[in-house]
Amino acid sequence: MKSLRILLLIFPFIVSCSNDAAKKVADEFHTRLENEDYTYIIENITDKESSSDEEWSNFFEVVRSWGKQSNRINTSNYNFNTRNGITTVKLSYTFSTESYDLMHERLILIDRGEGYKLLTVIMDIDESVVIEGTKDF
Repeated sequence: MKSLRILLLIFPFIVSCSNDAAKKVADEFHTRLENEDYTYIIENITDKESSSDEEWSNFFEVVRSWGKQSNRINTSNYNFNTRNGITTVKLSYTFSTESYDLMHERLILIDRGEGYKLLTVIMDIDESVVIEGTKDF
C-alpha cells in the first residue's frame, strides 16, 4: 500500500513535467511562427526523421500567404500516446488570419527520448480535415 501511494504521488509530477515540456515547445513554435522565423523552426524545433526541410519550407510558404495570425486559443487538453518508448502529444488550437476568420490547427509533438520536437502541423478552415489528418498519431 505504501508503494502505491508513492506511485500515485509521482505520476502527477511526471505528467506535469511532460505537459510543461510539450507546452514549452508549442509556445516556442507559435512565437516563432508569428514572427515568421521559419528557418529557426525548421532548424531547431522540427523532427528531422519525419519531414524534410524543403517540405517544411513549402508548408510555411502557404502559411505566410494567409497573412498574420492572431487570436490563437488552445482548444483541447494534452493527448499523450506512448508506443515503444516514443511519446507523441496532440495539441489543438483555433486562430484567425488576415485571409480567414477561423482556422483549426493541430500540432503533433514527438519525444524520441531527447525532448519534444514538432512532428507535424495541420492547419485548415475545416476542422474535420485537421482531425482526419492526425487521427493515426
